[in-house]
Amino acid sequence: MRTRHKSAAAVAVFTTLAVLVTLAGCGAPARKGRYSGTVKVSGSTTVLPLSQEAATEFMALNPRANVEVQGGGSSVGVAQLMQKVVDVGNSSRELKGDENNGTLVDHRIAFDIIVIVVNPSNPVDELSHEQVKAIFTGKVDNWKKVGGPDKEVVCVVRDQASGTREVFDEKALDSTKEHPMESTPSAIECASNGVVREIVGTTRNAIGYISFGYVNNKVKAVTYGGVEASVADASTGRYPMARYLHMFTRGEPEGAVKGYIDFVLSDPFQTEIVSQEYIKIKDVTVK
Repeated sequence: MRTRHKSAAAVAVFTTLAVLVTLAGCGAPARKGRYSGTVKVSGSTTVLPLSQEAATEFMALNPRANVEVQGGGSSVGVAQLMQKVVDVGNSSRELKGDENNGTLVDHRIAFDIIVIVVNPSNPVDELSHEQVKAIFTGKVDNWKKVGGPDKEVVCVVRDQASGTREVFDEKALDSTKEHPMESTPSAIECASNGVVREIVGTTRNAIGYISFGYVNNKVKAVTYGGVEASVADASTGRYPMARYLHMFTRGEPEGAVKGYIDFVLSDPFQTEIVSQEYIKIKDVTVK
């Protein structure tokens, strides 16, 4: 797993390339100062780091543009977009039925992996689908039952607004609209990937799930169903807990909003930034 870092050299290379290449979806080379105005963005904490880095670089190229980025979770981003509070709603899940009113346009910006993590002191290295489901629904409440120490399991999950939680519940807990499955009521709910990582990393008997880009040496990733959470296996569908990351807009974007999203989708940003921790959108082969 890779940790989140970016050297000064990488920034310099990225900035230089960004000025010279063609933005995704645009027919003319990027020109410094081309865009102006304010772009408001909110939503997924998984998308948040990418969105913030893109904002910084985009504003450096366009001094008259101002990109304001906030988190809050996927549901918050989509809701604020529909309420016209923001221009871009970041989401780490697909739209729900009541959100898809035909006015929102989906811009897939990357492909991400949800990773099961435990405290580094935990000897458990792999878990099956059924074991993960049993742990998070409370049927297995002691690590001894899955080959670990005789200690109580502490489940750490994302909150209800999280797109990561919705994808995890669907893929790991087999939750459906007709037959919803919920994590155990004793689970600790967290508002971001970073908080989940912090709690699991400091709680000896904890288990949780975080986005691929947040995995570092504070936690230990375990294999899921015999498959490691890797870019190669996720991009072909072999690792099942993966999903697209989205930026939604009301209708087709224009002006600085379009420029900002084009910038996220540009080859330099996808190559220098997105590919550090996620899968570039053009490299995904799964539907």
